[in-house]
Amino acid sequence: MSLRPTAAALALQAALTEAFAADATLAGLVRGRIHDGPARATVVPYLAFAGMRSRDFSSGDGGGARVFLTLEAVTGDGDRTRALVILDAALAVATDPALAITGGRLVLLTVTATEVERLKAGDRWRARATIEALVDG
Repeated sequence: MSLRPTAAALALQAALTEAFAADATLAGLVRGRIHDGPARATVVPYLAFAGMRSRDFSSGDGGGARVFLTLEAVTGDGDRTRALVILDAALAVATDPALAITGGRLVLLTVTATEVERLKAGDRWRARATIEALVDG
């Protein structure tokens, strides 16, 4: 049976959510605030799952999916470096070779893009990274 792209995306996000919460360094940097989408409250800093795209990547050998997931770290102290430190800690967890997902095998996970920007509020910074994952299933 072929792994659906949506199932691969959900499995990747679930694995990352668990790994982020278990990492003491990251949890300390964001004070446990890890969100599925933008935070509803204005309390910062936080790490959030932002955009996600997935598509079929099956081959003659079986099913698979390619998942593009964007993470974002938002800080409110006017310090761009802090947003980058949080994002870097999240990427260290995300790219750990021990990361495992349910229902498939993580073949490859790479960081494909990063950016940082000042938000309209002026004292907030958002650092973003997109990761690409290939999942066999």
